[in-house]
Amino acid sequence: MTSDGQPMTENFPVVGHLSSVEEIQMRINPFLMPILLIVALLGTTFAAQALGAWSVSGKTAVDVTNLTPTDLKGWMTIQQVIDGVKLSKEEVYAAGNIPADVPPSTALKDLEGLVPGFETSVLRDALTKKLSGAAPASAAQTPVAATPIATISATRVSGSGSGSGATPTPLPAGQALPASQIKGSMSLKSVSQQCVVPLDKILAGLNLPADTNPETLLKDLVAQGKIKEVSDVQQVVEKLQAK
Repeated sequence: MTSDGQPMTENFPVVGHLSSVEEIQMRINPFLMPILLIVALLGTTFAAQALGAWSVSGKTAVDVTNLTPTDLKGWMTIQQVIDGVKLSKEEVYAAGNIPADVPPSTALKDLEGLVPGFETSVLRDALTKKLSGAAPASAAQTPVAATPIATISATRVSGSGSGSGATPTPLPAGQALPASQIKGSMSLKSVSQQCVVPLDKILAGLNLPADTNPETLLKDLVAQGKIKEVSDVQQVVEKLQAK
């Protein structure tokens, strides 16, 4: 009792009652750890990308520090190829017939417009042979199809035309070019004819408009951003040939 007869009260905490600060902490804490985990994961990914140790393109993620020739993509730089396949700069440049004055920071897809005859798929083949101990093929050589597929040659056409510069010689009746032999220098029409698959099916598989010019070269489609890689065409044709 106080001196004036009033009951004495003390500020004792009431059991079961939480302060506003404690209520806020209880609301935040359940979400804090998941947020920190997400930040840590994203931070690790971004740091790896900044260091060039991890690259993401389209549907696939590729460890560019450990590559095989089949992993090569057009968005990769020459330096990433050198580091990934564990070859010297001179060996990679020789395999692709790349002039010494081309900087290693150049993307493979850009080399197709800088180096005559260069194609990412040809570099893959040359590096595969190099790593297997065989002499690398020149980027300007005409690839030889696997048995029983006949060798593909090209004949120069004269006069006005589509501008592609060469028309592949038709294969013998009953034979088809394997999808793995499709090159960026081929047109949509030649792919359809040589691989014996309908052109409209190829266009549909690549999500290209039905009125796309069949004389368009595959490497031009890549340069225009209409397809990501020549390997996209190979995959579509391979599925069509399997049907």
